[in-house]
Amino acid sequence: MKRALLITLLVTTVFTTQAQKVWTLDECIDYAIEHNLDLQKTQLARQQAEYQYKASKNAWLPTLSANAGEYLGFGQSPSYTGVYVSDNSSSTSFGASLSLPLFQGLNFYNTAKADALNLQATEMDQKATQLNLKLNVMAFYMQVLYGKEQVEIARRQVELSAEQLQKTQQLFENGRVAEADVYESRAQLATDQATLTQKETDLALSLLTLTQVLEIEEFEGFEVSSPEAFFAGQKLELDTPQTTITLALQNQPSMEAARLRVQKSHYDLKASKSAWYPSLDFYGGYSNGLYHYFGDNYPNTPVDEQLKRNSRAQLGVSLNIPIFNGMRTKYRVKMTEISIADQQLSLENTEKTLRKEIQQAYGNARAAQQKMAAMENSLEASRVAYDYAKAGYDMGKKTLLELNESKIRFHKAESDLLQARYEYLYRCKIIEYYRNAE
Repeated sequence: MKRALLITLLVTTVFTTQAQKVWTLDECIDYAIEHNLDLQKTQLARQQAEYQYKASKNAWLPTLSANAGEYLGFGQSPSYTGVYVSDNSSSTSFGASLSLPLFQGLNFYNTAKADALNLQATEMDQKATQLNLKLNVMAFYMQVLYGKEQVEIARRQVELSAEQLQKTQQLFENGRVAEADVYESRAQLATDQATLTQKETDLALSLLTLTQVLEIEEFEGFEVSSPEAFFAGQKLELDTPQTTITLALQNQPSMEAARLRVQKSHYDLKASKSAWYPSLDFYGGYSNGLYHYFGDNYPNTPVDEQLKRNSRAQLGVSLNIPIFNGMRTKYRVKMTEISIADQQLSLENTEKTLRKEIQQAYGNARAAQQKMAAMENSLEASRVAYDYAKAGYDMGKKTLLELNESKIRFHKAESDLLQARYEYLYRCKIIEYYRNAE
């Protein structure tokens, strides 16, 4: 009961709402790109990769820090000469230090290159997610268009059945057919009306599904363009599979992301090997301090004199030569080499999967193309057969059962052709996305 009420509400909403906004496919795709949660997650991943790259790129910059402290001493207190005196005291210290890496075995350079490639790979991941989203939206959008045309076919069938009932009623009144034919025509009209209701329900549910894919909360007032407007200017041509495969291997973001990750892993290996090389750093520092004694056992020196006397600056370089670190560098390098092999396998697998998908897409497109051609011939034949059956029934040469059977075949041929038409267009659009990756 609840399901029936929901379906009734959806149908009423779709077909009675006034002043509806008509959404084109491009508008639906743009809206989905802006609001899709999975795509937003890829955007966050890209931002993280960007900050990681910026951090590694600036790792060679100097490190500058300052420090200050205040200390109280009771009893024996140190003086600036290092001699302890018997007075309570306070001491103030402050300073600054500078550290600049001069050579780190090219670790900073290779890490920055690896992070730059990782950033590009995440951008390709984002494009791949966006491409999949476009295909998904297009599929649901075309399902709505298909539903709209199914509704129109069902509505025409209802009109034909209503006309047939009227003619059968006239033939019965003229004594040319039995009353059973009148009831048979009424039953056929009721069946077609039920089919129309079902098609309207399917369309309403398709619209609801599309709005959910777009992350649109308000279902009321949502409408898409007409099938005629959508099909205008659509190219239904197939190129050779190899041409599409060549372009896809060059343009598909998933392929580019896999290639970038292979390159990144090579720089990761270089960065790991850098731990075997010596490192050289430059250091600089400045420090100063003040002492104050609270008793009479030791005189307090003026502040300006203390600052001059206690000032200390230093410069230097530090060379660190790795000798043994528990084999950690060796095994880190080994693991990075395994990562390179893994990324290479991922690249090959992505290429093989892409080839298979394109070959399957072409197979499906050709099958839909052949089916569409066959259905066009079938529709024309069934239309002629129905016209003959209709004329024969009017002249009393065909029974109502034969007329209805011919009508059903005509209706099925219309539906089959429509399905094949949308199937073929969808397969062509998939191939187009593979070629252009946009």
